[in-house]
Amino acid sequence: MRSLAAILASSLVAAATAHAAPTVSLVTLLAVHDAYGWHVDAEVEGTGLTAAALTPPGGDALAVPCESGEGVILCEREEPAPPNAGFASLAAMLGTYPAGTWHLSIDGGVRTADLPFDPEEPNGAVTVTSPANGATGVPSMPTVAYQNECTTCAFLAFRIEDADTLGMVTEIEDLVTGEPPLPSGQIAFADFFDDAPIPLADGAYQIVTGAGLGTLETRSFKQGGHFQYGSGGERQSTSQFRVPEPAAATGSAAVVAALAALSLRHRRG
Repeated sequence: MRSLAAILASSLVAAATAHAAPTVSLVTLLAVHDAYGWHVDAEVEGTGLTAAALTPPGGDALAVPCESGEGVILCEREEPAPPNAGFASLAAMLGTYPAGTWHLSIDGGVRTADLPFDPEEPNGAVTVTSPANGATGVPSMPTVAYQNECTTCAFLAFRIEDADTLGMVTEIEDLVTGEPPLPSGQIAFADFFDDAPIPLADGAYQIVTGAGLGTLETRSFKQGGHFQYGSGGERQSTSQFRVPEPAAATGSAAVVAALAALSLRHRRG
């Protein structure tokens, strides 16, 4: 059995090594419009890192808090952060968080890079039509149908997350990319998974959709090493639904249920 001192010593060595050589795989810096208005959305993903910060032109450094995920470290910051109101327009947001060269610092300067940020506003949004917003009795493996109204967008992002913890328990994502305009369509539930799909448990969920335009490129740290950098502008919308699918109705109850569902769809249309 290893002694406690040996275990602690090994842990300290591993921590020091990780701190000296953090690995960053992806950095994103987006101007995002949602129900709160326009805000800056920054993410840094990698391993062995403990802290990240972004400094806009002429501004103060913005700490990007980090936490452990499934095999990775994820650092995230929204500014202004919900439920605080965002900016009324992209131009207003850029007045406080301007376009230009942003400075990225990892672990207090162990890794640094300069990132261009010049977001454009999408000319439309994407709307999920099925499951309908507010739908109940949704199957545990739903197909997502959507209507895209953005003719300039090069990507459409879809995220299903549990409504109670906002993704801390369940979060699955899919991305549609291509030359604009991207067509409307649907996403099979299995497309949200790299492996076999896992049915949604009973409960409330929300679908966060994003329509955006921007770039994804390979960037280098000044100290060496490469990472993927995505930047641009995105319009987000949110809809909600509830699982599970109800038990089959019979007789007159089935007729009443069908008429109620038809009436509900008509009012929403």
